[in-house]
Amino acid sequence: MSKKNRPQQRPSRKPPHNQPAPRQQAHYFWRDKRLPALVLLLLPFLLYRASVEFGYVLDDKIVLSENQFVKKGLAGIGDIFTTESFTGFLGEQQALVAGARYRPLSIATFALEYAAYGMKPGRSHFWNILLYAFTGLILFRVMWLFGLGSGKQPWYLGIPFWAAALFLLHPIHTEVVANIKGRDEILALLLALGALYSSIRYAKASRTVWLALSAALFFLALMAKENALTFLAVIPLSLYVFRKSSVRQAAVAAAPLLLAFGAYLAIRLSVIGYLLDSGKAVTGIMNDPFVGASFAEKYATISYTLGYYVRLLIFPHPLTHDYYPYQIPIINWGDWRAWGPLLLYAGLLFLAVRAFRRKGVVSWSILYYLLTLSIVSNIVFSVGAPMNERFLYMPSVGYCLLLAYVAIAKLPGWLARVLPGANWPAMALLGLAGLGFGVKTISRVPAWKDEMSLNKAAIKVSANSARANSYMAYSLYQAGLAEQDATRRKALFEEAIPYVDKALAIYPEYTDAITCKGGLVAGLYQLDGNLAGLLDAFYHLLERGHVPFLDQYLEYLNPRADTAQLSDFYYRAGYELLAKQKKDYALAVKYLGYGLGVSPSNRRLLESMAEVSYGSGDHARALEVAQRGLQLYPDSAILLEYQKKAADKQKG
Repeated sequence: MSKKNRPQQRPSRKPPHNQPAPRQQAHYFWRDKRLPALVLLLLPFLLYRASVEFGYVLDDKIVLSENQFVKKGLAGIGDIFTTESFTGFLGEQQALVAGARYRPLSIATFALEYAAYGMKPGRSHFWNILLYAFTGLILFRVMWLFGLGSGKQPWYLGIPFWAAALFLLHPIHTEVVANIKGRDEILALLLALGALYSSIRYAKASRTVWLALSAALFFLALMAKENALTFLAVIPLSLYVFRKSSVRQAAVAAAPLLLAFGAYLAIRLSVIGYLLDSGKAVTGIMNDPFVGASFAEKYATISYTLGYYVRLLIFPHPLTHDYYPYQIPIINWGDWRAWGPLLLYAGLLFLAVRAFRRKGVVSWSILYYLLTLSIVSNIVFSVGAPMNERFLYMPSVGYCLLLAYVAIAKLPGWLARVLPGANWPAMALLGLAGLGFGVKTISRVPAWKDEMSLNKAAIKVSANSARANSYMAYSLYQAGLAEQDATRRKALFEEAIPYVDKALAIYPEYTDAITCKGGLVAGLYQLDGNLAGLLDAFYHLLERGHVPFLDQYLEYLNPRADTAQLSDFYYRAGYELLAKQKKDYALAVKYLGYGLGVSPSNRRLLESMAEVSYGSGDHARALEVAQRGLQLYPDSAILLEYQKKAADKQKG
């Protein structure tokens, strides 16, 4: 039989000798790399082990400890997935921040925990650490699939291991891991990396099951936090750079991701009712730090924060959870701090584009960093804060890979003339960086023990933040309320006053600080009985803004305090301040009513109430008060005037 007519044999599907089949490769990988995998698995527990003794802090109450849906356990999961993420805490959807929040996955895990064992913060901290460790492991695996590992060198000299280790060690992640609420960040990156891993496996084996898994993991990542959206670009970029995929192959891998994103977007829109703009203006600087800033000031300040991010990646000290106004100052383009970062990022982008054709680590690391940072940069839309360390959690992967790559792949070559063949400079650089990161992380973790420790740590760094000062004052106030000794309680209240005063000096209309100051001066009054001091403080708080606590405490105070002092306060506050200065007639009527409640025959209050009621359009009230007042003070020209005016309006 000729060769031409000889039956063609199908190519063997068996792998070459000693080469594992694709399905077995992952198993062989983890078997061969069990030692570095064990190191990466244990490292987060060494760094964060103290946190399993910690409680709930900051936004933990929103997503967990005081979330009514979480407290339903399994029965609350439906509510979690069909409502905006603050609804379980607030009771209804409110447009507090631009774009609202729809991050149900992490909250659902808290509901599962509650169903299993109730409110146990230590276990929630444990799960955060474990998920963080898994993130390091999958990062290690993905970097190996990028082709950055080699069986010819020890694992401790490999780029994948050091990229993952530096990521796990980096102290910029402390807030994400040590704060239970940070699980949304952890899950988003873990699942997004899982989607990337699945896409790479598809590129290697062309099995559609990997495409389906990639889409499913990407969808879950979006349900954890919307910044996973950036992996729509990261995954095709990674395939193009490291797998040498064609544009068409990268597009095929991206198609299921687009379908997953479309499904997520449809669900989010149906739940929240809008994409970014609720139609309600966000007016408070605590939810939009650029309220009142010009267009130029906004983007100059954003440029400044982008430079700050680079500094924190390279030298993460000092650290704080609070960058709220005005810890980050509003600057303009006349400030070099705005131009420096702009030039730096322009240089990074130029370097990434220039190196892109070579499809290497440098280009990928820079582009990955820029892509994942873009969504939290405030450039596209406001994220509710000028900056936050947790916003660097996902982007820091690019920096950690770049640092490992430069140290291991480039540094020996740069030093070859001086130290040919030496690996110790790379190990020294990575060792020093890792040691510094680890020490800083371990020293930073105790700040998250409780509210007081966190606020004490924050105020050392964020001295210019209204929020940090207000929260520090509130922690001292809470400690004072819990203190049984009157002398010690008074000392704690007095210690808190300068902090809340500074918060109000930074942001005079800050309602949380106004409420806190009201509570503090009321607490001091309970101890020293200085009514004049209390009422004077309440008057100055009303100058800044009105909060319900003031009304509540005054209603408590009215039957218990000196009538003359209260009457004078209500006249000044209700008439002179609220009516004449602020033109807030409704609130003025309320405070004048308080005054008449404690002193029904007070002439000034009666005359003021008649005038303000008439001015607000409540002619019936004005007439009734004027007539009642004239029975007591028939010579009052003011009461006569408003009786006549109100009567005429009633007739007309």
